[in-house]
Amino acid sequence: MNKKHILLTGSSGFLGRHLAKKLIDLGHHVHGTNSNSTNLLEENSLQRNFKDIKFDYIFHLAVKTAAGGYCQRHPGEQFLINQTINTNVLNFWFKSNKNAKLITFGSSCGYNDAVKKTESNYMVGLPETGYEVYGMVKRMLLTGLRSLSDEFGMKYVYLIPSTIYGPNYDLSDKHFIFELIRKISDAKYLNVEPVTLWGTGKQRRDIIYVDDCVDITIGSMDKENEIINLATGKDYSIKDYAKEICKITDYDFAKITFDVKQFVGAKSKKIENTKNKEYRFTTVTDGLKKTVDYYKNHRYGN
Repeated sequence: MNKKHILLTGSSGFLGRHLAKKLIDLGHHVHGTNSNSTNLLEENSLQRNFKDIKFDYIFHLAVKTAAGGYCQRHPGEQFLINQTINTNVLNFWFKSNKNAKLITFGSSCGYNDAVKKTESNYMVGLPETGYEVYGMVKRMLLTGLRSLSDEFGMKYVYLIPSTIYGPNYDLSDKHFIFELIRKISDAKYLNVEPVTLWGTGKQRRDIIYVDDCVDITIGSMDKENEIINLATGKDYSIKDYAKEICKITDYDFAKITFDVKQFVGAKSKKIENTKNKEYRFTTVTDGLKKTVDYYKNHRYGN
């Protein structure tokens, strides 16, 4: 692939950092945005900062959300901020870089609880219970892509990831897999007791290692007007993940208790791997080992 000019919103985020590095390593010219350099809530901020550049690709990762109850506590804030960001990015794409391909991300929360999570079902029913606003905002982003493509022939790729994990994450991130690592590791190495996990532990989730996510994302640059699930297609229970982390840290799983009164979301969030069946994904054991090692080195310094 020839060297391309690429705009990357959300370049300072977890996935953004990994994606930017890989794109630069491949020789592309990456122009990143973050909250300090470009205010995506301002209508003309992108036009002002990048008026002299014609991009080949726009990777749109910028989003306002957080795990740990943010979606439930701040639905209005989440709607207003993300709708504004997405509209401004789409306006910039249409007004200044109509020939660029826009690659962006949906959310597994956009899927209805009851449907089989294949790309053709993404817009069926309401989004996941408890995450209706965030899921709908992500669906509106896809609607915007489709409308611009239908009327003006603009090209896009829309990726729907499962939970992304791996090293070099923000240690304050409360996504479930990072919370499991934090709680179990701190109990082991700092003697913090007890470890309490939300729900029965039977709820099932799938995760994708960040390097795999980046590889498939970059591989999608040659795709056109596609929706692609970014998932291994394999899900495990919270107990399974906890047991694996306990093995890695040598912590006694029997000490863990489960709080069934807490909100845990859907019983299962398995996303089907329909378009990357030949990809050799990082195993859960290997990925968790690397992620736990990262946490230990940056939390305890050893």
